[in-house]
Amino acid sequence: MRCGRSSTRARPPKPPCRQVDLRIAARKSSNSTLLRREQLVSEHLQAPSLSKLFPGIGQLRVELVFNDPNTRFPQPSSQLRTLYSAAPAFFRFACPCADCDGHFDLTGAVTALVAKDMGRSRTASLDGRVSCQGMRFREHALLQSPCSMELTFRLRAEPLPAG
Repeated sequence: MRCGRSSTRARPPKPPCRQVDLRIAARKSSNSTLLRREQLVSEHLQAPSLSKLFPGIGQLRVELVFNDPNTRFPQPSSQLRTLYSAAPAFFRFACPCADCDGHFDLTGAVTALVAKDMGRSRTASLDGRVSCQGMRFREHALLQSPCSMELTFRLRAEPLPAG
C-alpha cells in the first residue's frame, strides 16, 4: 500500500504513445541590427586571449559610460569590465541603443595604452571619448538617422605580478 490507497483496483491500459513531429524554426535574423550584434558575439568567442596579444598585462579594467545628448530619456547604465589574462582580447562593444547597428571599437586605444604607457612594473591608464558611427532604425526601419550615442571610457592596465 502506498499513500493510503489499496492496489486492488486495476488501472486501465494507457493508450499507445503518438509520435508528434515538431519542427523548430531556425532563428531568422532579417534585422541588420541583430545580425551585427550576433557577429560581435561570434567574433568575441573567437578572439585570442589577452595574454597572447599582450603578454605583459595581468589585468585590464574597461570602464564605459554612455551618453546620448539628444535624448530626454534616462541614459544607458555604465559598465565596468575586468579582463584577466585568460579572457578574450576583444574590445568592440555594441551600442546600447537597441535600434542601432553601430559599435564602439577600443582596440586601437588598448593597443596604444600597452605600446606607449605600459612599463614592466607599473600600471597605466588612458581616458578617451568616441562617438557611435551606426545608424538607428526607427518605425520598423522606415526612418533611419545617425546614432548620437557617445562613449566616455577609461582603460587601466596592470602588469602581471612579479614572481
